[in-house]
Amino acid sequence: RRSQDLHCGACRALVDELEWEIAQVDPRKTIQMGSFRINPDGSQSVVEVPYARSEAHLTELLERVCEKMKEYGEKVDPATHRKSYVRVISQDGTKMDLSGVKFDGDVTSSLKFACESIAEEYEDELIEFLSHEAENVKDRLCSKRTDLCDHALHIPHDEL
Repeated sequence: RRSQDLHCGACRALVDELEWEIAQVDPRKTIQMGSFRINPDGSQSVVEVPYARSEAHLTELLERVCEKMKEYGEKVDPATHRKSYVRVISQDGTKMDLSGVKFDGDVTSSLKFACESIAEEYEDELIEFLSHEAENVKDRLCSKRTDLCDHALHIPHDEL
C-alpha cells in the first residue's frame, strides 16, 4: 500500500509540475516544425507552432521535471494512515503550512524514483494529454489510464 500511495502521489505531483511549467511559457514563443528539406519549387514545409505543449517542449520538461520532487514532503492522514505528497516549497514564494509533513532524503529520493519511472513508462500518454489542453489530466492519467491512483476512487462500479 505504501508503494501505491507513493506512485499515486508521484503521478499527481508530476502532472501538477508539468502543468505549472507549461503555464510559465510565454504564449508568443514558437518553434519551427516540419521538414527542413527544400521542395523542388524552392519552398520549405516548415510551420511555426506554439512552443508550450509542443512535443519538443514536453519532452524537455519530462527529462527534468522529477528534480522538482525534492520540493515535496510526505503527509500521513491521521485517520486513514494514507500517505500523500505535498509541496514544501511554494512555486510563488507564499508561506506554506507544513505541520505534519515529513521531509527528508528518503521521502524525496523515493518520490523522485517513482516520478522517473512513471515519466518513462507513461511518456506517450503524458505527451498525448498535455499537448492538447486536456481537462483533468491528473485524474485521466493517474486514475483512469493507469491504475496508479485506483485506491483513491472509492466509487463502486455498477454491474452492466
